[in-house]
Amino acid sequence: GLGAMHCSGASHAGQRVVESLDRAVGSGMLAEAPVATICRPIAERPWRSAVTSLPDVKDAEVLVRTPPTPASTSMMTPGRNSPKVYLAAQDRTAWKFRTPSPSLRSPPSSTRIPSSDIHSSACSTPAPGTPDLERPLLVKVPSDFNLIASEEPHVYWEGFFVVLPVFCGYAALFGMQHHIKVRFGIQDDGSSASYDFGFAVSALYVCNLFVRFGHKVILGCFTPRGRVFVAMASMASAMLLIALLIFVLGVLDLRVVTLSYALGGLAIGTFETNVLGCLTPLGHGTKRIAITAIPAGISLLLIGGFFALGPPVDMPVTAVYVMVAALNIGGMVVMALRIPPAKPPAAGDCAPHRPPLRQLLDDLRQHRRWLPQVWHYAFASMVDMFALSAFAPGVLPYVYDGPTVQLTNDFAMKTDTFLAFASIGNLVGGMTGRWLSYRMRPRHPLVYCLCSAAGIALLITWKPLLAPWGMFLVLVGDGLIYGTVSKHIDTVVPHEFNLIAISTWLFIGDIGSVAGSSLTMRLKEALVG
Repeated sequence: GLGAMHCSGASHAGQRVVESLDRAVGSGMLAEAPVATICRPIAERPWRSAVTSLPDVKDAEVLVRTPPTPASTSMMTPGRNSPKVYLAAQDRTAWKFRTPSPSLRSPPSSTRIPSSDIHSSACSTPAPGTPDLERPLLVKVPSDFNLIASEEPHVYWEGFFVVLPVFCGYAALFGMQHHIKVRFGIQDDGSSASYDFGFAVSALYVCNLFVRFGHKVILGCFTPRGRVFVAMASMASAMLLIALLIFVLGVLDLRVVTLSYALGGLAIGTFETNVLGCLTPLGHGTKRIAITAIPAGISLLLIGGFFALGPPVDMPVTAVYVMVAALNIGGMVVMALRIPPAKPPAAGDCAPHRPPLRQLLDDLRQHRRWLPQVWHYAFASMVDMFALSAFAPGVLPYVYDGPTVQLTNDFAMKTDTFLAFASIGNLVGGMTGRWLSYRMRPRHPLVYCLCSAAGIALLITWKPLLAPWGMFLVLVGDGLIYGTVSKHIDTVVPHEFNLIAISTWLFIGDIGSVAGSSLTMRLKEALVG
């Protein structure tokens, strides 16, 4: 008969059954569809799922879940012990592994097939209370079912408009800092005033780096959703401080710059970690759309903002900062009304409340359960963030700092308009990379650093016509790295460590951001003079 190995207690009999099924696959009687490969004990994993297309059933899919049952503690490695789905090729009957009884697992978030529509491979349904190992290990689904397991979760596309305004503010802080420098009357040279200004704006990256972990302690009285609102309010405040104090009232004090950029760093460091954690339970579709808003928000400011600052619009810089603040307030409204909060845990699943610092320390003590899966992926993000902060745009506003940029011998363009055109590469590259990252075969993100390196090679030729292409390649690499790491964490890290894993990933990446931003003027002197 048909069966499958389910746990270590039935290893010998189950192994013989699997070998029989493998032989049936080899003879053509069954078609095999391997699914999720599990590389560590199941008991350490939360519910995970993987979907694979069935080769012989049109538009059908199979979902196999591997629950953390007490019995399922054996190590499963890629190969013969990996979960498999078998499809009868001749009569188009799909067979799938039976999930254990509800008492041994947490209920999945998706909808189960009604039990009345499932026919067990045994002659009758086992009575309630039957030991799990005595139940049938395969269930047979009638051929009129096109979908086995669950439907795709609802996609909350509104998440795009929550993420977009915060990264518009982030782009305003790093992309328009040259306008603030001009307002202060500081030249782009090696003077002490220039280095003091560079130190003031580096507060963006320093505070961002500190808050990656500190948000759980500093804002420990808020839930992750509450921290998202605090972060958006902080970004709106940073925009208004720059607009009103510096450009309207003319308060030319570097402490105002430091405070504004520190608020921006607090905002981006808190927002990115917590919004990704809030969107994780809503599924890959929602998260994929949300992270595409990162390059869209940055490019909306760098393209739309710079176009608006140039002719024929000639919008004042103050208006750009005020509009970004208004966008963040609107994003808070969208978050409150359209993005559902996380469901509270069931009464039996509630963990005892721990103070924020204690929770952070407990997560760090258990680093062996999540850090080995994260650190080398985060290293790729560190390289990527250095490339972004140093070159895209990084040194570009300081290299092309005249009133116009000479594109050819006969044609010059106003600098703000040129930077807007160059930022189109940011938009297209960033959105392309993030979209592809959820659709391509998984690779280690260090591979995509080659794409960023190729973009930098084009940028440092200092040929204006190549700048959009260089920005495009750098941002494609950034999008592929960001999406790959995000999906990897959601897939392999236990759910209870999702937030600390995301914080660690972004913290390590921000080391590259701090290094790149701190070296901007030195890179300009070394590469251009």
